[in-house]
Amino acid sequence: MTSAHRSPHAADAIGSERATLAHRRRSRLLPPIVALILTLSAITAVWLLVDRADNGRASELHIASMSLSLSRLKLDPFGADTAAGGSATTARAAIVADEAPLSAGLTMGSQAGVPPSLIARGRASLAEIEPVVQRIYRVAIAKGGLAAGGRLVPQLQKELNARSAVLVAVLSELTRDHAASASRAETQVKLGAAVAMLLLLIAFAYFYVRSVAAHEAVERLASENEVLLGVSVLEARTDALTDLGNRRALAGDLARAIPRPPGAEELLLAMFDLDGFKEYNDSFGHAAGDALLQRLSSRLNVAMEPVGSAYRLGGDEFCVFARCTTDDAQPLLDAASLALHETGDSWDISCSRGAVWIPSEAATESQALSLADERMYAHKASRSSASRQVTDALVQVIAEQDAGLDAHMERVAELAGSVAEELGQSQYEQWRVRRAATLHDVGKTAIPSAILDKPGPLDESEWTYMRRHTIIGERIVLAAPALSATAPLIRSSHERVDGQGYPDGLAGEDIPLGARIIAVCDAYDAMTSRRAYRGPMSVAAALRELERKAGTQFDASVVTAFCRAVSLHQAADEAPAVAAAV
Repeated sequence: MTSAHRSPHAADAIGSERATLAHRRRSRLLPPIVALILTLSAITAVWLLVDRADNGRASELHIASMSLSLSRLKLDPFGADTAAGGSATTARAAIVADEAPLSAGLTMGSQAGVPPSLIARGRASLAEIEPVVQRIYRVAIAKGGLAAGGRLVPQLQKELNARSAVLVAVLSELTRDHAASASRAETQVKLGAAVAMLLLLIAFAYFYVRSVAAHEAVERLASENEVLLGVSVLEARTDALTDLGNRRALAGDLARAIPRPPGAEELLLAMFDLDGFKEYNDSFGHAAGDALLQRLSSRLNVAMEPVGSAYRLGGDEFCVFARCTTDDAQPLLDAASLALHETGDSWDISCSRGAVWIPSEAATESQALSLADERMYAHKASRSSASRQVTDALVQVIAEQDAGLDAHMERVAELAGSVAEELGQSQYEQWRVRRAATLHDVGKTAIPSAILDKPGPLDESEWTYMRRHTIIGERIVLAAPALSATAPLIRSSHERVDGQGYPDGLAGEDIPLGARIIAVCDAYDAMTSRRAYRGPMSVAAALRELERKAGTQFDASVVTAFCRAVSLHQAADEAPAVAAAV
């Protein structure tokens, strides 16, 4: 039978069968298509989430880099201080190098969808920081460097910290946002990867390639976590400021080295404590103090590299641990002490030390650290008494030649210490001014008595001879390392703020503040003391004379502080008399 003769019912049956077959084919294809779509969607989602996680991690690292640039920027201008061994050119390059990523980072933040108000705050703070950095830099490269800047340096440091606080807050807020975003992305990546692998079990072999990509993404995240864990372990054993090993690293190294097997070579453990660092920190600010610690630590690390390791235990305390012979120990300790020594126009940083042999002197870690610490502080005590002993010896030489000169120097020292305290100088600077005032006329021991005791005014040739006594005094104290910090004050104790003094004709703030204090106190005591050619002036008259010459011969601010100090002394002297009368 041909198709022409098929009945309507047969045609309907054939059409229904064809529709059923087509429906079955669609039903068979639907699961693979759905699986393909879901798999592709899952793989795509994982891929995007991995990229998001990578971007989040990169953002965190970028912000961390900006924070590091800001920290360095706050230290860079101090490195221009040539008086402290810095370089103006290097500091300028460092400032430019640290400002650029901060500015660029804020621009990138504005393009990455960070709230404009947050970026605006960061840019405003950076704009306020830059002029302060430039002011510190100009002070550092000026004559005398940061030491000549006086109180201006801590003030500028305080202003720099205040102005950078907003930018620090902005970076902290960005860090928190990116950290939260990265954490969410990491969680989403793990969930997406799990879904993708589940779908790949029921998908075609084609999807295996995509599953490998997802698996590699997860492995990459795991690898990053391992790297971060390794960095955390390293940071836990490293001092953040100096990059030396910290106390934990030292404890671990000692634990591995002790006990020593029989016949093994000795180990040398030495502890060092900086002398004068607190006063330096008080005078120049914590940023300058941190920069100094970084320089000293770098030199100590280089000195120890061939034979041992260097550590910073905290604050201004350092330690070295080395394998060496007894013959090599002293040169090694001397090299470490030299690395921890630095000096400037008005400051001197040195160190006290204590060493112990392991295991002959200490068999355990605690014994070694305790004995080294005990010896270090014994050395510090002996060094402190050395300057006092040398000073006493020089004062006795002066007294043997002229008891009146000895008494004059003691009175000037007492007055100078009070004025330094009145001016808010640090404890170290007060000590230095008192010691320099005590010895400011030590050079007169080389001046003939015929000139010193002449009943009338000196002629020009005699004055020429007399003016040498400050240079002679400087040479005398420089011969004693314990007194070397007083030498600049002794040399300049007869300079005038108008530049008409001697021996160098210094003027204004080019004269060390301690020397300006001694000049006022010396003149006051000379005016109120009896001389062979005149009687003493009254206290009131002497003070009026100092005020009359303030701004020409004497520093006006020192004269004002001196008058306050004298008033306080007079009040203290009158109090017992009033009490006795009552």
